[in-house]
Amino acid sequence: MQQKLKVAFDNPDSGWVGLSLNYGIKTISIIASYTPSDSFLDLTNALHNLLLHNGQATVTWHCEPSEFDMYFSRTTAEISLEISEFFDYHRGEGLGKQIFVVSGTYEDVCLPFWRALRDLQGRFSTEELNARWHRPFPSREIDLLTSEIRAVAK
Repeated sequence: MQQKLKVAFDNPDSGWVGLSLNYGIKTISIIASYTPSDSFLDLTNALHNLLLHNGQATVTWHCEPSEFDMYFSRTTAEISLEISEFFDYHRGEGLGKQIFVVSGTYEDVCLPFWRALRDLQGRFSTEELNARWHRPFPSREIDLLTSEIRAVAK
C-alpha cells in the first residue's frame, strides 16, 4: 500500500457526524446520523475483532435516506475494506453501489480509523460526546482497543 488512507471525523453535533476518507485521489464524505445503528461502537468493535482474529465485520452509517456499509475483512495479515452506498433502507443483492475499496495490513487500513476515533475522543469529554452524538460514545471500548493495539505492537 503505497498511498496512505486518511480518516477523519468532524465534531458531532445534534446527533450527526461527518466522516471523510481519503486514499490517493479518491475522497469520500459521509454525514451520518446516530440512529438506528450505533456506528461508533460497531466501528470500534470491528477494529478490535480484526486486530485479534481473521473474519469479517460490517459497519453501517445511516445518512437518511442513504446508507453506507463498510465491509471489513481480514485473512491472515491482509485487511480489505469495501464501502457500498445504498440509496435508502431498501437493500437487496445488487442494490448497493461499491464506491471505495482499499486493502493492506491492519496498520494500513484499520489504524487510520482508530486514530480518527482517538482524535475525536480527545476533543471532548465523554459527557459532551454523549450529548453531541445523542447516544453513549464508546470511550471505554476505544480505550480497550488502544490497550490491545499497544500490547500487539510490543
